[in-house]
Amino acid sequence: MHHEYIPANFLPDIKTVPTSYKMSHFHTHNRWELLYLISGNCTLYIKENMYMLKKGSLALIPFGVEHMTTYMSGEENIRSLLYFDDEELLWFNEHGITDISDILRGNFVVQIPARKQSYIKEQLDKISYEFHGVDSISPAYATAYFHELLLYAMRCQTYKDNVVSRMDLSNETIQRIVEYILANYKDNITLSGTAEMFNMSESSLSKKFKAFTGHRFREYLVDVRTHAAAELLRQSELSMTEIACECGFSDSNTFGDTFKRVFKQSPSSYRKTL
Repeated sequence: MHHEYIPANFLPDIKTVPTSYKMSHFHTHNRWELLYLISGNCTLYIKENMYMLKKGSLALIPFGVEHMTTYMSGEENIRSLLYFDDEELLWFNEHGITDISDILRGNFVVQIPARKQSYIKEQLDKISYEFHGVDSISPAYATAYFHELLLYAMRCQTYKDNVVSRMDLSNETIQRIVEYILANYKDNITLSGTAEMFNMSESSLSKKFKAFTGHRFREYLVDVRTHAAAELLRQSELSMTEIACECGFSDSNTFGDTFKRVFKQSPSSYRKTL
């Protein structure tokens, strides 16, 4: 590796995320973050906004902005991250794009069309390759690939079908239901009770919830409860029975079986590894 050639302004990171992973808190970076979901599903929280990402979703998160991600169980999640400095955006100013918000026109997330998803991954792979400092022109190559990638994202968002919006009228109610689950998971939440609360039929709620989140209602509820339990295992000395009660499980046996299915180890074993 030629360390003297490594581009200083980029930090790529391609990783397979566990099938069930939830950040415990919001965080910020001192660089911009570009997140591209290669496979799987992800819930992205940016400040007070929430986005449901799927394969081909691309998010651009400004530096200093609070955000958090949750990856749900059920399939492999592979995401590519690219951190970059603010100065990398000066080129856009020089070419008539006067504000970074113009790039995605205020939308944090766009959906890359299926036929172009391999192209986006290739661009990120090229940037990652040049990051290892192939030769003296690696920084120039990395910058060129980055500009090309972001320009395509800008073109992509001009088509409304590609914009992933928090306030889409078709998903606003489901978003409220998701927020309700996140705030009340320790209570006795049921599909029938939730449907009645939000003036929906059970079948309609089930179909719309799956279409919006990519997960079944019960699956999502259990995943939220399990990750809340994992956080209590890390941060408290509560007993298994107490944690089960705090996180909405009917009893410690149900909690133990569910936790083991998600994390591939028992709650007690998980706590011992911390």
